[in-house]
Amino acid sequence: MVWAVLFYFWYRDNPRDNKTINEAELRMIEESSHVASSHVHVPWSVLLRSQQVWMLCWQYFSLSYGWYFYITWLPTYLQEGRHLTLGKGAILSTLPLFLGGLASFLCGIFYPILNRWTHDVGKSRRIMGYIGFTGATGFLLLSSALQDATWAMIAMGMASFSNDLVMPGSWAACMDVGGKYAGTVSGSMNMAGNLGGALCTIAVPFILSHSGNNWDVTLYVSAAVYFSGIFFWWFLDPITPMREA
Repeated sequence: MVWAVLFYFWYRDNPRDNKTINEAELRMIEESSHVASSHVHVPWSVLLRSQQVWMLCWQYFSLSYGWYFYITWLPTYLQEGRHLTLGKGAILSTLPLFLGGLASFLCGIFYPILNRWTHDVGKSRRIMGYIGFTGATGFLLLSSALQDATWAMIAMGMASFSNDLVMPGSWAACMDVGGKYAGTVSGSMNMAGNLGGALCTIAVPFILSHSGNNWDVTLYVSAAVYFSGIFFWWFLDPITPMREA
């Protein structure tokens, strides 16, 4: 409700009507106004042949597979795998979501600093993708190795923090790659992510049933899927429109 009130007073359908906008932003809007025009036919043949679109989808699949564990199986893991009471488990289970949200916010600070260093928006997004997927992989493996449940959940929270470092660059890439069809590219990427998340929810009980109820194996699989995301970003051009590519 608080956000809805703030949104009402700040947001405008036409950004030119927002009194906080500056001259540089106005010029950017004018230069990009053509991409806001409506479209009827989605160029599916271009989209399906685009390596960029496929890489965006696959990296988001890898990202969401691990993240869905935090919102589905985590309470069960804390009770069965870490033998925590419901009360303590509930408190610790907030860490992945809290730290993940914090990472998305901090990206607004990280990216300008990184851009000043690289002088290349595409390179900055790839670097953040590498950092995010590498951190998510490493911290998840560390979590499985730690015996103390609190420290293990702090490590898992940092895995979620790293996970969300990738997200702003992913959605920004959808806008640049999709251009006029950014909505379609965004929807495709998000669908791939949800498929990855759905697979996780099914895979966890399957893995447990074939590993003697070993929860560490489920974390190893998530870490491996996270690790694959590094390679998808390696082959991703996150700034060139798909038609030009």
